Amino acid sequence: MSTLADYMSTDHKSCDEAFALAEDAVYAGDWVTAESAFNAFGKDMARHFRREEDVLFPAIMNANGPQGPVQVMRMEHAQINELIEQMAASVVTRNAKSYGGLSETLLIVMQQHNLKEEQILYPIADRILAVGREALIDRLKAV
Repeated sequence: MSTLADYMSTDHKSCDEAFALAEDAVYAGDWVTAESAFNAFGKDMARHFRREEDVLFPAIMNANGPQGPVQVMRMEHAQINELIEQMAASVVTRNAKSYGGLSETLLIVMQQHNLKEEQILYPIADRILAVGREALIDRLKAV
């Protein structure tokens, strides 16, 4: 049986790979590939956030899990989304310098965010949502 931590951590890795593809294309000056890769990254991140905000976080809250970590993750999602929006504008204007600066910031924010989720929130979720975990993972996959 897979754990919530395993499933969601794998989702993080998928988003990270899409991020790297977009960054590589920008630095190579291949704006057609960069736009496509960045759009794929944005869709992956949006789906990941929907999985958490629409399925996982409510399940944690309904199980009387800790509210603090969930609130922090939601605030960080808003920060990440703002950076993604700014990066999207850099892709449209083909501004590699702006994209690069924003990309460095986003990478740091995502690494710290993912670490908190993988080391704190997901293990808590696995513990308090152990009963029904498989059904919850199925709901996450359906997003």
